[in-house]
Amino acid sequence: ASDRASPPFCHTGRSCGGLLPPSVSRMAEAASLLEKYSSGTGSGEGLTSAEFRQTILKFKPDWEKYDATKAQASHLKLVEAEVPALKNKMIIQGDLQILKAAMDALTIPEEKPVQWILTLLYDMLREDSSCFSVFEEALKQQVGFYKPLVSVLERQSVDQYIADKAAWLLTALIGNIPRFFSQQDVKAVVATLQRSDPVCSELGVVDAIANLLKADSFRAAVWPMPGVADRITGVAAQSASPPYLYKCIFALWMLSFEAEGEIYFKEELIIKKLRDVLTHSRVEKVVRLSLTVLRNFLTHTAFAEHVVELGLLEVVQQLEFEKWRDSELYDDIRDMAQQISAQVQEMSNFDRYERELKEGQLKWGFIHSSKFWAENVLKFEQNDFRALKMLASLLHSEDTTTLAVACHDIGEFVSMHPLGKKMISNLQVKERVMELMGSVDPALREVRREALLCCQKVMLNKWQDMDNIPK
Repeated sequence: ASDRASPPFCHTGRSCGGLLPPSVSRMAEAASLLEKYSSGTGSGEGLTSAEFRQTILKFKPDWEKYDATKAQASHLKLVEAEVPALKNKMIIQGDLQILKAAMDALTIPEEKPVQWILTLLYDMLREDSSCFSVFEEALKQQVGFYKPLVSVLERQSVDQYIADKAAWLLTALIGNIPRFFSQQDVKAVVATLQRSDPVCSELGVVDAIANLLKADSFRAAVWPMPGVADRITGVAAQSASPPYLYKCIFALWMLSFEAEGEIYFKEELIIKKLRDVLTHSRVEKVVRLSLTVLRNFLTHTAFAEHVVELGLLEVVQQLEFEKWRDSELYDDIRDMAQQISAQVQEMSNFDRYERELKEGQLKWGFIHSSKFWAENVLKFEQNDFRALKMLASLLHSEDTTTLAVACHDIGEFVSMHPLGKKMISNLQVKERVMELMGSVDPALREVRREALLCCQKVMLNKWQDMDNIPK
């Protein structure tokens, strides 16, 4: 069985990038975290999120009063605020015209009735994800949600609370019922969310993007769009609010279900961000989800290498000395530390170094670090210095990175092995390194640098040898 965390499932039970993760209870806790830390926006400035929500739900819309809804007032009167989601779900199942009327209500000029209907729909879906099924049924019957909700986000001026809830509702539908939306629809939504004169809050935008990334069919389209990756990976781990930080990590979690190579990632940047979060954040939900993201990304070779090279093992091990309310978090931390430790052992393996030599192409990574050489330099004596001879032959490679890494590694061998200078002299390596050092080819800039450093190590070793001559 794989250690990889299971992908989330939608209300139908299919793996479709939906709302429910492997543990329903943990997602419920995460939702509670977001509610706990969110602050009021728009008309609710000065109130907590909970207080502002209460002021909205106390309002009793008179649907017959508004031109947009007076013809459908009887339908809208059937649903109520602050009742169990299941009750409203059953009512709407019996009369899908309610959802059509709710979309018409979004055109009402007054803010309060629009806030009320959006809050009702938002609360219903957040409380019970099975409620997406009534929206799916409505979509089958040609009830439109895309245009009414996008029109709210495209307005020149709109209450921020309304914009955030409209953005959440639209993207939640796309993320959980993706087959009713096109890639063009999704790209247009992302562009609208990130407009130059934004109507949504920063949290509202990242919340909406995270929703879109739930749909595995749209991740490859959403992530490369201008501003998306920078917004998610640019979050400040030390100063961002817990809900904003959580949503950024949630977005990375959605991406971690993609097969390696399916989407272009800046792996090092993402791992550095996770390291920053685990170093500075002590919000349990954020830490737990960050560990889950790490676990998934460890199955990707490129990510695993950066996890080892950037010292995530020490960062994760340090978490065990913190005081956590949830005792299960200690188990998650120890499990993650063990997995990273196994990766460290794998990446420190001398056999892995030899495999890279046999492939004839070297690339920067842990097995070319000083730590690796300190632990493995004597293994180069095996099989009559076979690995060293293979390394020397790569100084004639046509690949510039291979040349640079080969010069670096020879310098490490010279400085760390007792017979380093003698072996290099026997293989006539110094002449080739000096030749590379004197190259004027602009493409060999990195190679010249590494060749110079290599020569310096050879010369340093030479002067040390002279110091040891008896006087």
